[in-house]
Parts: sequence; C-alpha cells; structure tokens
Amino acid sequence: MSLVSFTFNEVSPASAGGAASSLPVENAGSIFPVGQAGPFDLVGAVEVLANLVGATGGPLDVYLQSSQDEGATWRDQIHFPQLLAAASAVSYHAVLSDHPQATSDTVTVIGINSTPVLAAGKIVQGTGFNRLRLYMVAGTSTSAGAVVQVTVSGKTCSHC
Repeated sequence: MSLVSFTFNEVSPASAGGAASSLPVENAGSIFPVGQAGPFDLVGAVEVLANLVGATGGPLDVYLQSSQDEGATWRDQIHFPQLLAAASAVSYHAVLSDHPQATSDTVTVIGINSTPVLAAGKIVQGTGFNRLRLYMVAGTSTSAGAVVQVTVSGKTCSHC
C-alpha cells in the first residue's frame, strides 16, 4: 500500500460567481490538467482536510467534486458549510468513500459541472471516481477572494 496525497491551494473568486480549481495541485503528477487531483482508481476512501476562510464582502461556498469519466462530467461530493463574509479561519475533516453508506432513505440532490447544488454540510458517499477538483462560489457583494486549501489523501492497493 502507498499513500497518495494532493493539496489544492486556491483563491476563491474575487467577485460574485463560480470557478473551478485552476492552480497546480501540489504532489500531483502531470497526467491530469491543472486544478485536478488524481488518479484515485485504486483508492477506496479519501481523507479530506480543508482549511477555509470567508471571502471579503460576501458568502463563500466550497465544493469538492468528482469525475468518473476522465473529467468530462463533475458531480458534487462534498459541500463544506457556507462561510459568511469575512468568516474566521476554520478547518474541516471528512472521509469520502466509494462504498455506499446507508444513512437515510432519501434521494440526495447533487449538482453537475458548474452548477453545484448539494446542500451545505453534506457528503455524498458510494460513488467511484478517478479525479477530484474544487468548485467555489462567491456570493453577492464579494469584493476579494479568500484562501482555500484542501488536502485529499488515500491509500492505494496494487493487489486489491
């Protein structure tokens, strides 16, 4: 087993609107486009550590999205709790697994590509994925972006 670990070091949009991660991902090989982490083909679960701070002037929503089809389609996996304008730094921990988790019998609404809609503070478990990216949405009145740092790591198994 070996550990794969990738860190997104981004700045959220400086005005109202959304943007996908676009800066180089630390520890990532050059096999995926800038702003994407992976591969996660042989990883059953990913530990997610997010260090977030509120943007200036408006709320900030940060999503972790996954792709099962080489980056053609992105689906919401995690929506961190919304940060109010100028919110103090906060850290979040989550585990994202490709194994389904029976937590309720309700259907979860998710977003696709640049239209994220997963409810704040929610995680969608049980979907396999090859790569991950961030999608950040700055709210009305945002006048400056905020630092967004998210590290995703998991263990690979060559004989699994």
